[in-house]
Amino acid sequence: MNQYLANLLPDGQAVPRLLAELPSVDKGTWQVAPDGKMQVTYKVRPGVTWHDGRPFTADDIVFSAEVGKDPLVPNGNQSALRLVENVVAIDPTTAVASFSQTYAFADRLEHREFFPLPKHALDSAYRESKETLISQSYFTADYVGVGPFKLVTWDHGSHMDLVANDNYFLGRPKIDRIRIVFISDTNTGVANLAAGAINSFLSPGGPDWDQVQPLRAEWQTNGKGEIIIERVRWQFTEPQKGPLAQPADLRDVRVRQALILAMNREELSRSLQGEFGGVAHSWVYPNFSYYPQVKDAITEYPYDPRRATALLADVGWTPGPDGILQKGGQKFTLTARPQEAQEKQATIIQQDWKAIGIDAQLEVLSNVLLRDPEARANFTGAAVNGNPMGGASAVRRFASDQIPTAGNRFAGTNRGQFSNQAWDEAGNGLRTALDDDRRLQLERDMLRVFTTELPALPFQYELQGIPVAGFKGFVGVTGTAHTGNILHTTNVHEWEVR
Repeated sequence: MNQYLANLLPDGQAVPRLLAELPSVDKGTWQVAPDGKMQVTYKVRPGVTWHDGRPFTADDIVFSAEVGKDPLVPNGNQSALRLVENVVAIDPTTAVASFSQTYAFADRLEHREFFPLPKHALDSAYRESKETLISQSYFTADYVGVGPFKLVTWDHGSHMDLVANDNYFLGRPKIDRIRIVFISDTNTGVANLAAGAINSFLSPGGPDWDQVQPLRAEWQTNGKGEIIIERVRWQFTEPQKGPLAQPADLRDVRVRQALILAMNREELSRSLQGEFGGVAHSWVYPNFSYYPQVKDAITEYPYDPRRATALLADVGWTPGPDGILQKGGQKFTLTARPQEAQEKQATIIQQDWKAIGIDAQLEVLSNVLLRDPEARANFTGAAVNGNPMGGASAVRRFASDQIPTAGNRFAGTNRGQFSNQAWDEAGNGLRTALDDDRRLQLERDMLRVFTTELPALPFQYELQGIPVAGFKGFVGVTGTAHTGNILHTTNVHEWEVR
């Protein structure tokens, strides 16, 4: 329903979308001063209109930047906009942004960095009450975007009905209507796919690989659909390292090393992904072209429960009469908290930890609480999570300024409260360095910090099977985004019913 200044194609290539062209140093629309400050000129693509017929202009870019970086508006995606000192509209088709420092991706601000908002629809509400802006009906039933489909109805908890935007600037979509159905139970989703009641189930949040395997075999026989295989995310357990940590020794890196050594990650991955399984040691997938250049910066932790037990003993945790580790009369009780989609992984990890004497308990975070940022942030043990692959995404995920607090309305992504100056410095450098060789070295530095300090314990690369039936034009993701995910719907206007 919306579009962005730039979009990333499935292979990771950036293309202008709401912009007429990407800013360029060669064309003088991306200027970097000796002190690192930048001026970036954004030229609006001609003919772009909002769903209500109003033109998309440079004033919308200025307004969207102001709202996007405002600390009073809950938003966990402010990393890029925090670097923007101001944005001014030179004319209706030209906006100029002044950056306080270099930002390597200033030419391709996409959905996790810059969300376009219509000034004419939201300016008054924003000025009246910034804190309640996101509760406006605009963000539900009255949504107005610039994308290829318009919202018709939104039956909360059931479905959304969209119709083709006849005035979409890239051409009217080939599909007339789309219904987005909200299905919380993935088994129900797979049954609906098999019955032909739905056409696709987009990730993240779709069925597990073992759920779609039978459907894949069936479709290979009858030709009714196909399963597109992708690897765009990595999965990890994230021990709490802040004041909430229980036990408090989770803040000791030796304990985190013990936890990962006790995880039989090879067995976990093979049991869930079969022939496609394999251990993740970081966010860098071994098939990435630059993996050989960073491999030696990655410390690996092969399965070794004896070493795990020894490390815990060094910290003072020894078996009690019942076999549970204890220290100073306190048992090593650890709550593992997966989302509903990661419960299988968490159950296997729970058993591995129990095998070395940890009283590991499981507390599943419901899909309802998943939408509650405070509930997501307030965990004491080890969350089970995933994140898009790529160094820049990892920077944001574990940056100190992303620690959720009441002050930022728990909007940060660093819920495990990792705080490390070397990580922050390397991460900031990765986001601002324009030289590819320099960026590679900074990612090596980040990998050293990550695999030494272990803010999270990686266990596998997520295997995503995207079911596609009854339509053509869907393109699987093969690249990585500089932040967030590459959207599967970037070419939805080109999809066709078979």
